[in-house]
Amino acid sequence: MANRNLFSDATGSIGGRRKPPDGEFDITPMIDVTFLLLIFFMVSSTMQGEPDIDIPPAQHSLGIDAAGAAVVTILAPANSSESSQIILGDVKGQAGNLNEVKQYIESHVREGRLQVVIKAEGDVPHGLVEDVARQIKSVEGVEIFMGVGDKPVE
Repeated sequence: MANRNLFSDATGSIGGRRKPPDGEFDITPMIDVTFLLLIFFMVSSTMQGEPDIDIPPAQHSLGIDAAGAAVVTILAPANSSESSQIILGDVKGQAGNLNEVKQYIESHVREGRLQVVIKAEGDVPHGLVEDVARQIKSVEGVEIFMGVGDKPVE
């Protein structure tokens, strides 16, 4: 009978770690690197909140309760190759198009929200704001308000 050490593996080497057969990879180091990269990017990245909307300042203003109103936000394009973006909601809502604006307002009218606030950045083309307002006005019984910045201090 061969004299075998109880602490050696089948190859006779002491250490307990066997070499993987050909064709298998030990992916443990790859997983370690992946977690290290994940932690690095989580720690080094900055969290961005809601984007600021650059709306024009008010000359005369009458405030309404925005919590009880439907809000449609129109964001200016980031560069000349993009187009303006219509958001159904207050900045955090879902993106939509002109046809979806009417459906969005109709759903809010069924909930009893008859006031609609249009928030448009200062760089948004006036024609787009008019088109959105026309879609909103096609729903019976709504009041349209324009979102503006604080009145400048004189």
